[in-house]
Amino acid sequence: MPSQMSRLKSLRTLTAFVVGKSTGSTIGELGELPHLGGKLKLQNVVDVKDAGQANLKNKKDMKELEFEWGNEDSDDSAKVRDVLDKLQPCMNLEKLTVKRYGGTSFPNWLGDCAFNKIKVMRLEGCHYCFELPPLGQLPALKELFICKMKFLRTLGLELYGQPFQPFQSLERLEFKDMAEWEEWIPSGSGGLDFPRLQELILEKCPKLRGNLPCDMPCLKKLSVEGCGVLHDQRATATTSTSTSLNYNSLQELEIKDGCQTAILSLLETKLLSRLKIRNFNDIQCLPNINRLQHLILWNCPTLSSFPKDGLPTTLTSLYIINCKRLEFLPHEMLAKLTSLDYLTIHKSCNSMRSFGIFPKLTTLNIGYCENLESLCLIEEEGAVGNLSLLNNLDILGCPNLVCFPQGGLPTPNLTQLEFSRCEKLKSLPERIHTLTALERLWIRNLQNLESIAEDGGLPPNLQHFRIENCERLRASSSSVGDHCNWGFQALVSLKYLNIGGRGSDEILETLLKQQLLPTTLRSLWIEELSTLKSLDGKGLAHLTSLQELFISRCDSLEYLPGEALQHLTSLQRLEIRCCDNLQFLPEEGLPPSLSYLKIFKCSGLEKRYQNKTGQDHWDSISHIPCIWINDEVVI
Repeated sequence: MPSQMSRLKSLRTLTAFVVGKSTGSTIGELGELPHLGGKLKLQNVVDVKDAGQANLKNKKDMKELEFEWGNEDSDDSAKVRDVLDKLQPCMNLEKLTVKRYGGTSFPNWLGDCAFNKIKVMRLEGCHYCFELPPLGQLPALKELFICKMKFLRTLGLELYGQPFQPFQSLERLEFKDMAEWEEWIPSGSGGLDFPRLQELILEKCPKLRGNLPCDMPCLKKLSVEGCGVLHDQRATATTSTSTSLNYNSLQELEIKDGCQTAILSLLETKLLSRLKIRNFNDIQCLPNINRLQHLILWNCPTLSSFPKDGLPTTLTSLYIINCKRLEFLPHEMLAKLTSLDYLTIHKSCNSMRSFGIFPKLTTLNIGYCENLESLCLIEEEGAVGNLSLLNNLDILGCPNLVCFPQGGLPTPNLTQLEFSRCEKLKSLPERIHTLTALERLWIRNLQNLESIAEDGGLPPNLQHFRIENCERLRASSSSVGDHCNWGFQALVSLKYLNIGGRGSDEILETLLKQQLLPTTLRSLWIEELSTLKSLDGKGLAHLTSLQELFISRCDSLEYLPGEALQHLTSLQRLEIRCCDNLQFLPEEGLPPSLSYLKIFKCSGLEKRYQNKTGQDHWDSISHIPCIWINDEVVI
């Protein structure tokens, strides 16, 4: 910090104070600032006398303090403890954070019940402390976060302190990265150790064994991750003690990364509404969970079946990711999920070949379902399923998908539609032009796609259209009436067009040559067109609403149409990336509206413009307020 900070007698706010190794202010100068308050972070305080002179005890307006040291190693643990002792704050403090403290124990003031306004406490990276201070004595403490205390092996009576009922106000408790922690001992006081705790998070405590605290009547969320030897009290309790267990308020349960199967007994909790199971190897069948609303199953390789009675009708969102042995719900069970709003299936349910009935979804994501062949959407009686609420449909990586419902998708309110990496797909759904609510259409990596809108054109209200790596697709004239090139001219709402990859060179050339791009276009992205040598100026000149032009990885591009670019009176941003054959920007100059130009990894342009050489060429772009070449601002 600058020297002579103590002269700022009226200073009220100082967010951080870093003690330098040589010159500058010392922490003791804070003692001369009586009005200092709010939030303060102190770093690298190592001098005991200096810490005492800071006089934090008398900073009555100080609400938040953070003590941090750059290196927790210390040859003198007693000295480090004395420094923290001298940094004792005022009793009005509400939030305290201690990071990388190098002592083996904490000073007595930390956990003193006289600090009756502290609501949040964080102890991080205090590696050499083998026990915690009596934080249970802090009457107002609501949030406690303990992280990376690698020498702590037991949480015992010292944590709870003297009062009959510890942690009277604690609502959130989190332990993270506790590599050596083995045992969690209850207070034995006869009362509840955590009477108001609502959220408990245990993450990466690999040696913690035994039981969770057995009585937490207010607990709403429990998250257990990377605690491979932890047992739930319910799994080991005898009949005589099982009636005292209390998790009856639990609503949200997360089990991740190598936890014991015993934790699953908590699924019996009656109020459970959110369940997330991730990276779990020892579960084969889900039990019945009556009130579940949100279910996430992620990387559960042994899971093979849902409950026999099906999933609860209260379910609103369902994610199934990387559960390849899991058999999908029969159609009649799926139809009962009338509340289901969001469904994602990725790398799961490999035996599934089609969907026959769908619930009332708003979002459906299907990814990497290897045997999926058809998206039927038709009930057994022949009536179209109810999809009036569906607004987002994404299908990714389904190599055997070949067909859609005859007559098109019965999704009148669909706003987003994406197909990607479906190798056998030759055409998009019929009558796609009838999807009048569709705003975004992405088709990517469909190597056998031959047609997309030959029976009426693209949806009329499309705003964002993306074509990428559809090598057999051609923008050819339709035989129906005057429609041409998927009805591009009728897309009066189109604002964003992304076109690139294999097969897209000819599509772009056709759109430009026949001047089919709508005047409403605001953003044009051209990427990975290997044979494109120049842009047809006639097809660009009329785009008076275009604000952004992005050209990337077009290896053969040699020429940009200067006269046409001059007509782009709304163009503000131009980016050219990885186009080594492009040697010049247009001699006619770029439009005066341009405010941002970026050239990245274009060797020819770099040589010509990076050092502002060639006055004639530089003058053509010097009016642009911001010019980037690679990662350097040139102007």
